[in-house]
Amino acid sequence: LGILQVGTPLCVPALGGLHIGKVTSIESNGREEETAKKGSSVAVKISNESNPNITYGRQFDAAHSLYSTLTRESIDALKENFKDKLDNEDWRLVVKLKKVFNIL
Repeated sequence: LGILQVGTPLCVPALGGLHIGKVTSIESNGREEETAKKGSSVAVKISNESNPNITYGRQFDAAHSLYSTLTRESIDALKENFKDKLDNEDWRLVVKLKKVFNIL
């Protein structure tokens, strides 16, 4: 939703929803961060324990957009726990991502 957090699962919808892994750390200007906001320039470490052979440059590269994995359950959790913390732009993004992930 414009905010990347440590622990966020990432995928590439253009490659059939290829699960890349989870964000294990975010670094900005040499400092560890828990989150990164839309538009910020950060380094992200991604780990995939279930498939450690996923490699940048082989299965995916800079030409592919990475997305936070979104499910019906995660949308329901957003509504239940963060409804008042998300603005209209965030909810418009959720609607857009529902189409990307074919969520009803």
